[in-house]
Amino acid sequence: MAERAGDGAPDGLGLYEEEDGEDLMATYQEDYAAIPELDHYKSELLDHGSYDTIDAGARLAAEAAISRRFGLRRHMRLSLHEERDAGSSMKAVQANSSRLNTRSSSPESCPQEINIEIMRCPLRDWITQTNTRTEIKRRFRNFLLTYESPKGVYVYLEQIKQMCANNLASLKVSYPQLSAAVPILAMWTTDVPREVLEIFDEVAAELVLSSEHFPSYKNIMPEVHVRIVDLPILDSIQVLRRIHQNKLVRACGVVTRRSGTYPQLKLAKFTCLSCQALLGPFIQSSEEEATPSLCPFCRSNGPFHLHHEESHFRNYQRIALQELPGAVPPGHVPRTKEVVLLDDLIDVARPGEEVDVTGIFTHCYDMETTGNVISRTPTSRPRTGHSTLPVIATILEGNHVAKCDLAT
Repeated sequence: MAERAGDGAPDGLGLYEEEDGEDLMATYQEDYAAIPELDHYKSELLDHGSYDTIDAGARLAAEAAISRRFGLRRHMRLSLHEERDAGSSMKAVQANSSRLNTRSSSPESCPQEINIEIMRCPLRDWITQTNTRTEIKRRFRNFLLTYESPKGVYVYLEQIKQMCANNLASLKVSYPQLSAAVPILAMWTTDVPREVLEIFDEVAAELVLSSEHFPSYKNIMPEVHVRIVDLPILDSIQVLRRIHQNKLVRACGVVTRRSGTYPQLKLAKFTCLSCQALLGPFIQSSEEEATPSLCPFCRSNGPFHLHHEESHFRNYQRIALQELPGAVPPGHVPRTKEVVLLDDLIDVARPGEEVDVTGIFTHCYDMETTGNVISRTPTSRPRTGHSTLPVIATILEGNHVAKCDLAT
């Protein structure tokens, strides 16, 4: 055991002198000594061919072809000795660098990967940051462009062509394929589906409307939605609880009721009745209603009137999904869950059909149930809205719906 290093060391530091070890610098040459019985290689593994050197232009062309093949855009730089051999001027190198920087400034082509796995804040806030959104878009775009089937077919490029040929607005993305190619995006899709699917929709729309595909498709379908299919975990309606809230879930059941189709406000524009100025658009969400509080033109607090002609609406429908009879334990009543369908999911299922629903398990204020609870309050207590807490109902916001015999 080594002795303690000096009496002047502070107590508790535990400073010890190291023992004398092997001097590696004196014996390092032994590592390079020839060993005839080991220094031989199989002839088929050796390449005895000779190759001519290529100039800088040929090298750049080869790297560009590789980059296009894998859907990546990398910086292509020449070292100083390659620049001298090619006889290129500094002006040409700077022009090439400027062109690459201009191309990589777009959101879908980031010059280098950003490490989004190391989060510096809660996941929901982390995804809303600009750099994180840019990297998510880049990775998902590369996934759509480069994912191949075992037969060498680009799966999602073919799906985009078929979708546009049939005038549809849904691009189905397989969860197992996404999980195998980009695991972090698959995990975040189930944890914070609302924010991630919004980014996915943007990427899909940009890809469809790009000059390489269908730049005029917006005249046919104003939006493109990514639908997640083949979610591996199938939950029973009976087991959906608070732990599943705001998560992407999958459930099967029988459609027992279907509402009519109603217009739901999506982008709202308001008219200030004081100065007749048009305000907006205000993006509406399922959590809250966005309305103006101050007119920027006349500085008044309203009143404001919804301008129906300038506002945008989307189709809205509700269906009641009941547990399958064979999945209900003996002695239990089948549970029912409301499913909200939007846009092109309208009328995809009829009452009596067994469907497979993938969607966001979320909550909303149940005015009808709250009113019934208040009306049954004993007469000794005040019969007002403050006499009991509001009731929150849970619903499924549908992302993908398919008949069970046709579910993919």
